[in-house]
Amino acid sequence: MNSSFFKFSKVSTAATLLIVAGSAQAYQFDTGNPDLSLRWDNTLRYNVGLRVDHREDKIANTAITDEGDYSFNPGRIVTDRLDVLSEMDLVYASDYGLRVSGAGWYDDAYGSKSRSNPHAPLSAIPSYPGNQYSSYIKRYYAGPSAELLDAFIFGKVHLAGVPVSIKAGRHTEFWGESLLLNGAMHSVAYSQTPLDLQKGFATPGVEAKELFRPLTNISAQAQLTNTLSVAGQYFLEWDSFRYPEGGTYLGPADFVFNGPDREYLSSGLGFATRGKSVVPRNIGDWGVNARWSPEILNGTVGFYYRNYSDKLPQTLLTHVAPNASVYNLIYADHISLYGLSFSKQVLGASVGAEVSYRYNTPLNSAVLGNASAAGLPAQGETSGPRGDTMHALVNVLGTISKTPIFDAASWTAEATWNDYLKVRSGASLFNAEGYAPCNGKTRWAGCSTKNYTGLGLSFTPTWYQVFKDVDLLAPMSVSQGLYGNSSVVLGGNQATGTYSAGVAADIRQAYRVDLKYVDYYGHVNGGTTVTSENGLLSLLRDRGFVALTVKATF
Repeated sequence: MNSSFFKFSKVSTAATLLIVAGSAQAYQFDTGNPDLSLRWDNTLRYNVGLRVDHREDKIANTAITDEGDYSFNPGRIVTDRLDVLSEMDLVYASDYGLRVSGAGWYDDAYGSKSRSNPHAPLSAIPSYPGNQYSSYIKRYYAGPSAELLDAFIFGKVHLAGVPVSIKAGRHTEFWGESLLLNGAMHSVAYSQTPLDLQKGFATPGVEAKELFRPLTNISAQAQLTNTLSVAGQYFLEWDSFRYPEGGTYLGPADFVFNGPDREYLSSGLGFATRGKSVVPRNIGDWGVNARWSPEILNGTVGFYYRNYSDKLPQTLLTHVAPNASVYNLIYADHISLYGLSFSKQVLGASVGAEVSYRYNTPLNSAVLGNASAAGLPAQGETSGPRGDTMHALVNVLGTISKTPIFDAASWTAEATWNDYLKVRSGASLFNAEGYAPCNGKTRWAGCSTKNYTGLGLSFTPTWYQVFKDVDLLAPMSVSQGLYGNSSVVLGGNQATGTYSAGVAADIRQAYRVDLKYVDYYGHVNGGTTVTSENGLLSLLRDRGFVALTVKATF
């Protein structure tokens, strides 16, 4: 019997186990003190995904994309994963307490697969020496593994009659008004906390808040008046985004990011090995904001300043010589951000908007791909191009009441915009129209343009009580670059994007079952192989998959 069919047959068993587990409610401990509450929640999620797209020859035949494309054949299981999220909250008198949460996972699609799988003609030049997945892939993809998420204490005090709420430890603050993943890349909260893009790529339409990875910090908020609050945050820890890794199913390029060990450049240049990442200090990122809600506005205005270190890298290739090249992930620090936000209710919908200015931020760098020795920095160089950029977004979140087609629906739209104002350093490496790396190239080769606009949409109709205690939903989403290519890493590319559509069942508001199709699209150049692409998502345009997810909380 086909092994994919066998694995799918496990879904009914997994669903049964999750529903049985979910029949128990979140555990509320009896502390014997009415002012002291202790609650323990656990969420189990089983996800199985099947590749339905056939390989595109030019992507599969390219040395830096073949391993991801050949990692799983069409019709095979690409994820077979069980996740557990455990959360505990201890609260005293509603004002003091602590929170601890952690996650664990195991993915049999990778647990039973220890080797990368290059295209046969390229098997002698894999990104993983000996075709063996690295320990990083084994931990964060296969497992079984686990990690601590939240671990903080909180309390409320009064200073000169002003209530001040304080948190200390591993926790997340996300300022501003952004809703969707592409919006988060252009928001006032960009790099405020690292995001799990490994999850984001696999789940189009996911809200940014579902991707947060907590860091150790101290945050405080003071309610100065009924209409004015101020807040601040100081970090004691730094960490990067988590990415789809090269050589895995949704890894767009085989040599990125923390999993693979090398990249094949050409027969004349040999391999570039992955060197040590250049990372900021753990301590020192900080920010402040003020939010004002005057009656005359019937809304809220926010003002923001942040001094932060980037959590997305530039990739820098150095010291090019036969068999003696190195590429490093460079994380920039000492970036300043000034931001303004506004939110209010308009005609029954929630409207949010932001505009922000980034000073000395990393810009898109062109140093990998068709590499040559000419014009590349010498070994020891630790900085890619940097400059000043403007960003803006506007979003609308609303609901639709009963119609002849559905009982209710929710919808979200978020538009983003980006412009680069000035290149401060590393102009020879700036991958943009009018700069050296893009001589003779167009935006369809990934060259940044002066302006970029993008749009994300989601729509979810709902039908109540289709069966006893069962509501049905049909979540749909799409995200696309409308015009131009963003000047910042993963900011978006023209005519490149992702979409998903599916059906879901909400059972007694305790269990959730989703069946969803996910795919990507974009422009690539080349004949029998890819010579350039317009954004990393373009390299995933033959990785469409169907995923079934069963989730329960108890």
